[in-house]
Amino acid sequence: MQKASIKGWVEEQAEHGKITFTLGELKTAFPEMPLAVLRVGLYREKKRRAVVGVWRGFYLILPLEYRGVGMMPPSEFIDKLMTYLGRPYCVSLLNAAAIYGAAHQRPMRFAVMTSNPPPRGTIKGANRIDFIAKRAFSKGIPAVLMRRVKTQYGAMNVATPEFTALSLVQYVRVSGGLSHVLTVLAELMEACHWGQLPDLLMQSVPLSAFQRLGYMMDRLLGESAAADALHEQLTSRFPLRPVPLSPGEVCENCGRDEKWNVIMNAHPENDLDD
Repeated sequence: MQKASIKGWVEEQAEHGKITFTLGELKTAFPEMPLAVLRVGLYREKKRRAVVGVWRGFYLILPLEYRGVGMMPPSEFIDKLMTYLGRPYCVSLLNAAAIYGAAHQRPMRFAVMTSNPPPRGTIKGANRIDFIAKRAFSKGIPAVLMRRVKTQYGAMNVATPEFTALSLVQYVRVSGGLSHVLTVLAELMEACHWGQLPDLLMQSVPLSAFQRLGYMMDRLLGESAAADALHEQLTSRFPLRPVPLSPGEVCENCGRDEKWNVIMNAHPENDLDD
């Protein structure tokens, strides 16, 4: 039965627990309504803060508790958005670390790892979604690199603690710099297990990130047992070539850690040590 108004249809979706819909679903619900009229109805719903557009053709139905701020946290709709975009994904970097209890500071951006080419970033209110694309995920993100985590209104894919730690080191600049990453790692280590790592993890992250992380765990965080387990796995598979601790930083006469073959061209500090 066709609803008399778009407002009535939106309210019915909310009553059934739905928090998202697409323009295609709206067209199906009102097959005889011209697109221009549909857009007017959507505009009215946006004006009363019942609906907000997140992506072209993709909308949120805001629960009452979010209508005051006019937006929901990306964690509540990212799974449905990525399904709409037809993209594999996992929440990563500082946002994943926060889920595992390493919430040194509230992340200002919501980091999502996906396949190439990356979708454009999007900003709605105080929420910004940044996409980090990896060519290795062109056929999907391996299940062993993710966990399914429940949210208030659904669930989302989150990088495992180990994949999160390595990604923070690999993408150190967008993660707040070495000192900030070191501080987050100090809290994240409790959730990590460096025993037998999946082959797909070793294939998805550059060896240089493993070396930098191992050095930071071993020399800066005092996680020697975990670092030794990681070192054994690396050296049994690969030769460790020299890599700078801070990528792109020029340093003359820098020392080199022989165990990890890391050039110590930076000296990050753990803020938790203050």
